[in-house]
Amino acid sequence: MNKISSLSSLYDIKVLKYVYKNSVLILDTDKGKYVIKEKKSNRKKEIYDYLLSRGFPFFLYPESYINDKYEVYPYINEVSTLKEEKAVHLINVLSELQIRTTTYKEYTLDEIKELYEEKNKQIDTLINYYNDLEEAFSTKVYPSSYERLYLVNASKVYNTLLYSKELVEKWYLSVIQNKKKRLVLLHNHLSLDHFLDCKDAKIINFDYANYGSPVYDFSYFYKKHYYELDMFSLFKIYQHRYTYTYEEMLLLFIQIIIPIKVKLTNNNLENTLAFHKLISYIDITRDFILKQQEKQKKENNDKLSK
Repeated sequence: MNKISSLSSLYDIKVLKYVYKNSVLILDTDKGKYVIKEKKSNRKKEIYDYLLSRGFPFFLYPESYINDKYEVYPYINEVSTLKEEKAVHLINVLSELQIRTTTYKEYTLDEIKELYEEKNKQIDTLINYYNDLEEAFSTKVYPSSYERLYLVNASKVYNTLLYSKELVEKWYLSVIQNKKKRLVLLHNHLSLDHFLDCKDAKIINFDYANYGSPVYDFSYFYKKHYYELDMFSLFKIYQHRYTYTYEEMLLLFIQIIIPIKVKLTNNNLENTLAFHKLISYIDITRDFILKQQEKQKKENNDKLSK
């Protein structure tokens, strides 16, 4: 309520009604609608000013602050579009963000080794975990539905993890020779929920923004929406404007192919759904990578034939 009274005083407005949606407060006033959200980062003004300096207008700049703890934004009505249309618009804005904030740097040897060791440790931990599950499940006389589901697909999980290690090795051998890398301003929570598909299209919620490889924003978006969107087509649109290097493509594959660790509960249905989601993710992602590799091979052959 302090937020509402502070905003009322700040703008000399009368609040007609309000509603909480997720972590934000939406106010309907006699002078329009506003959104109030907690300020989670002290660097956001710096980030917003940087985006403006780079000529990137596709984000919401707060109208004001309340006690330096809350941000006040105008309420934006989205254009009613299909989810697929919204995704295409988001991808185009993402490529624009990365084009305008790209800078270049060299990996240090320590950075390369750190990432290499981190990914190998992650994969090895998963190999041990899933091997232990397979051994435990295979001893059951009457395995449950989720145990049977995993046992049927255990080789698929194991092969995917081995393939992940191959990709890590390829990335390491390549990047150790070519240490140059691109950095962009990353949103770090990129999803359809953080994109307003309106007249001027806006990415919202830069609370976790920092600098890193362009791969990380797309991989996050991929993991959030792989089950409902045609990621291969979206990636094709994205790459037309912001083409990855060989090392970046390998890093993307690594980011998306390493499967999650399914945490078992006491609920048979929940466990069955979790393993079904794991297997579906592996199938979809292996197909995505295979299609992309075939596309790259064809493009390389076409270049050689000219």
